[in-house]
Amino acid sequence: MTSQDSEMPQCLTGCAHTYKEAREAQKEREKERNEDPDIMKSMNERKPKSFCLSKLAVALPDPLEGTFRQFQSHNYEKYLEMLGAGPMSINMIIRANMVLKINQEIDKRWRFVYETTIKAKSMRGFSTNTPKLVENKFVLGEPTAELLDDWDQRVLESVLEFHEAVETPTKACCQVNCPASCEEEHRRLVLQQTASRDKKITHDSTIVYELEKEDPDVMVVTSRVGEEQEEVVAVRRFRRQKEEDSVRRISVI
Repeated sequence: MTSQDSEMPQCLTGCAHTYKEAREAQKEREKERNEDPDIMKSMNERKPKSFCLSKLAVALPDPLEGTFRQFQSHNYEKYLEMLGAGPMSINMIIRANMVLKINQEIDKRWRFVYETTIKAKSMRGFSTNTPKLVENKFVLGEPTAELLDDWDQRVLESVLEFHEAVETPTKACCQVNCPASCEEEHRRLVLQQTASRDKKITHDSTIVYELEKEDPDVMVVTSRVGEEQEEVVAVRRFRRQKEEDSVRRISVI
């Protein structure tokens, strides 16, 4: 040992020696790997990765999604009567403006929003428009307590089903069991509503949301309530609102 080495500080823990051994062991493994022809061949053969421009495109919304404004109804008065609505309430609802919003959220829940704008007059005689919102979110096939309008006197537990028809050469069939016959691309949302038997109004009901075949911008909402001979069927038609139509324009004179 030279005088210069004795003057240098010595490592008391031996970490330098341990690090040197680890580095030499790593170099030895790399040398063995480079000398092995099988390992070198597998490293040189790089597997090509599939790439498609369609993966970069933004997913389009479901055709059933959108904002729809009601423009026509049939037999809806009797349907409201079966739900327990009184004559004054029925008259008010029929004259109201109704907007339906349907969209599927990121967590795959379907969101339904009914916006009912009731036309009325204030105590001073001025015309007023009071909007009322009812929002519900459903997971397909999962029973959910449904929030209802004030004129619906029932307590409901509802199940949302998504029906997408698949046509075969022999007959039409559905991905879910339903009594209706299916046709090609006949997609719809079906809301099965079960009423509590502890309330005065105990009628079960079904609501079907589907697009019109001739005009895909028209949403047809078919509501059924009651059983057998007492069954009441009401049909409402909503027109899809474009983005520019849904913006309220305010003019200043």
